[in-house]
Amino acid sequence: MKSILRAAGVLALVVGLFGNTFAITWFPEEFTCPIDNEKNTFQMWGSYGSYVYAYPSKYQWLFFPWTESEAYYTCKKCHFSAFLGEFDKLPKDKIPELKKLLAAVKVSKPFKEYRELPVSERMDIMEKVYTVWGKDEAWWENFYRLKGYHNGKEGNTAKALEARKKSLELIQKELKNPNSKAPKKLFYYISAAMKHFTGDDKGALEDLQKALETKFQEEGASAEDLKNAENGLNERIRDYIEKIKSDKAKPRLFDKSGSGDES
Repeated sequence: MKSILRAAGVLALVVGLFGNTFAITWFPEEFTCPIDNEKNTFQMWGSYGSYVYAYPSKYQWLFFPWTESEAYYTCKKCHFSAFLGEFDKLPKDKIPELKKLLAAVKVSKPFKEYRELPVSERMDIMEKVYTVWGKDEAWWENFYRLKGYHNGKEGNTAKALEARKKSLELIQKELKNPNSKAPKKLFYYISAAMKHFTGDDKGALEDLQKALETKFQEEGASAEDLKNAENGLNERIRDYIEKIKSDKAKPRLFDKSGSGDES
């Protein structure tokens, strides 16, 4: 899984301003498990529209396909679990250790189709898998933000809070890093989101104000992309401030249902 912060950076801000009518489509594809050679059928996305950037998950800076159950693959035999796009990318030298780890993994019920298991349960296995696999802190920040999102959507309040606190800790660490090349404006937005979803609205509003006062920078982006990203993100920030200050439209109020304003 590419870093969501990088993969959905300028693109999400620019594309999200324009509408199109492409429907979200999925198609089945067969994959061979790298652990036990079991054949599994998983879903691959075929098409989607830029409207996905307006879904309520934007208030956690999370976007399609990572907000969808289809993107979390689990082998029906050994339960090896990985993100869409990475199931068949496991380094061979990790297989022996993962075989031992997965031998002790139990799932809540037998299943033939991977989506029968809750995403939160698949992510619990993935956390073990990727600990062995080895990922950097930016990757783990994305992971914990996603784990918070899916647990929140399923109503697992305590697990969602725990995951979001881990995401926030990593974001704060990056914001304090004087050598960081990360887009601080975007990181302030994400920090605010995690503060809001952990109940700290005062801290969230402070971070959103810092985001408004910080110029958007992303290495390799053109001047036009930077200008559009700046305007697009400022629009999102102002919207978020209004939502947090409201009584009935706070994004976290819609955490369990996953619904809310999609404008």
